[in-house]
Amino acid sequence: MFSRDPDIPRIFYILLIGRFFNLVGNSLVFPFMTIYLAARLHAALSTVGIVMTFYGGAQVLSVLVGGVWSDRFGRRRVMLASLLLGAAVTFFVGSMHSSWALISLLSLMGFFVPLFQPASMAMVGDIVPRPRLNYAYSLMRMASNAGIIIGPMLGGLLADHSFFWIFALDALSMLVFFAVIFFAIPETRPQSLQGARTPGRMSDILRDPSFVQFSVLWALTALVYSQLFMVVPAYLHINLGYQPSVFGYLAAENAVFVVLLQIPITRITRNASRLTLMAAGVLFYALGFWMMLSGHALWVFAVAVFIITLGENVINPAASAWVAERAPEDLRGRYMGFFSLANRAGAALGPLAGGLLLTQGPVWWLSATGLVAILTAHGYWRFGRRTSRQTAPS
Repeated sequence: MFSRDPDIPRIFYILLIGRFFNLVGNSLVFPFMTIYLAARLHAALSTVGIVMTFYGGAQVLSVLVGGVWSDRFGRRRVMLASLLLGAAVTFFVGSMHSSWALISLLSLMGFFVPLFQPASMAMVGDIVPRPRLNYAYSLMRMASNAGIIIGPMLGGLLADHSFFWIFALDALSMLVFFAVIFFAIPETRPQSLQGARTPGRMSDILRDPSFVQFSVLWALTALVYSQLFMVVPAYLHINLGYQPSVFGYLAAENAVFVVLLQIPITRITRNASRLTLMAAGVLFYALGFWMMLSGHALWVFAVAVFIITLGENVINPAASAWVAERAPEDLRGRYMGFFSLANRAGAALGPLAGGLLLTQGPVWWLSATGLVAILTAHGYWRFGRRTSRQTAPS
């Protein structure tokens, strides 16, 4: 589907392969988290949404800290710490039966695992030439979703019998990726930062108000998209009576179409404005969620997932490349951390908002999700017109 690009270094492809195996493990867990918590806590969906909001809050803190630490201590150290500590906590989350212990460990899991994201994104920005960034981030998404093809299907089958093994195998995947990075990937932090230990400050990001505005739009995008993996599984299982494995197949469908369509879509849209692409992609999100209003048959959800996936393929590489291009070299980790923070903030609020709306009825939930997507698309379009000639402060 793609050939090795001579302009992209070998380190990137090692990271790419490791990310594939790691996402096989991660995707065993995340599609079934709300179902797992509902079963273990014996609580209403609205209560599970509150617990997931605490989990998301830990993720919000994590990605901000991870971005600052990757500038200060190096990308490699942060990635290694995230994988090792994340593996330990994930294993114990799957074996806990005490409600308070489970919630506490889930918060630690929410902090340790996402530390990896801003450091790895900054590493890609360090080693890949700017003209190839969009292509490189597209390949990273392809590798991640290739792993997701396998994970949810296997996770769904395991979850029908026991949730413990999905957490245990996820922990194992993190340990394998730890070994790959430890033995095969060197530090990539720019030489100008190797001796620097400058503390990260929020003012470093706030000096670029256009980037902050972009991050607000990105948080709304994440809030909309989080409905697919955080609320739709519970809706299918609790409201419509489908087995957990059914959403596993839908998640695998999402991953298959990312793998098949990501590079063709990237090539077709390579000359389009990043922000125009993001506005168009969010419109696909709106159409996909409104499609779910048309019936309860499984084919309806399959078509909706396909439409949402088209939008996802347009949005994500464009967003990552926009941030990597805008970020000053000495602040790349912090920019990626703040970018990830916006994503996690939206994803943290998504289950709470979606769960509360779903208790009022599916029409309320799906209609509101589509409306927020439409407003967000309009925001990207206006933002793109205002900022097309702006640059980030040095």
